[in-house]
Amino acid sequence: MGEEPASNASFYQSQVLPLDICGMTPADRIFGGTETRPFEFPWMVLLRYQPTKEPIKMCGGSLINNRYVLTAAHCVKRNEYKLVKVRLGEHDTTTAIDCIVYTDGSKQCATAIEVDVEKMIIHKDYNRPTKFLHDIALIRMAEKINFTDSVKPICLPVDESVRQQLLPKYIITGWGATEERTASPVLLKAIVNYEPIGTCEKKLKHIYRMHVTLDDRWQMCALGNNTDSCVGDSGGPLGSTVSVNYVPKFVQFGIISAGLNLCGNFSSPGIYTRVSPYMNWILANIEP
Repeated sequence: MGEEPASNASFYQSQVLPLDICGMTPADRIFGGTETRPFEFPWMVLLRYQPTKEPIKMCGGSLINNRYVLTAAHCVKRNEYKLVKVRLGEHDTTTAIDCIVYTDGSKQCATAIEVDVEKMIIHKDYNRPTKFLHDIALIRMAEKINFTDSVKPICLPVDESVRQQLLPKYIITGWGATEERTASPVLLKAIVNYEPIGTCEKKLKHIYRMHVTLDDRWQMCALGNNTDSCVGDSGGPLGSTVSVNYVPKFVQFGIISAGLNLCGNFSSPGIYTRVSPYMNWILANIEP
């Protein structure tokens, strides 16, 4: 496996990650989540599948540069549906245009864009040797996109000081199932608490009567207070705003991998793929 993080120098010398503008927002389905503001999470990506006449939404992802989306392997390795497009700059799927209305009555509006998928890169050890392991993939878009207020990349944990942080709380976002078990048309967010792997395994075994083997090197768990990642949130980011070179930026620490079946169960933690140990893999698989 051997995907230990590269040195800081090699990360910062790399031109494939837009470190200057990542993780910043222009604005001052998650079970039990609250609605986000337009442009609050401009790196959120909605994956679109066929064979239906209109592409359906089933997973999320995060924009990491002008050509690539980071997501979960199980979101792109699907037998029943084909991933055909990614939707960027989306907030409310029921409206053609999303707007921020300021206190003085002025508006800032944007329209979501859809881009074709050129290629998908799935980790070669996905689901091996145990289920849920190495659940990570990259999507290469068919064209380069331009960054705007509603479409911006997320930061990845490239700095050693950031990678070593063990945060007590994180934010997850997605258009997944709500309390009514239906997909949310509006992007939702929720706060989840870090859960140690050992405690996570015990809770999952107690709830589902099954033994779940997790690896702390590659995976992490988080637990919400009646909030959780759910169907349709898979592949989306788990992250937090932290100081990067003294600048507050939103950094992705995890990828939503599995919530098993009981979304939002107060004692059921979600499983996430850690991003930090895959930085070498991510950089090695990104082309200009």
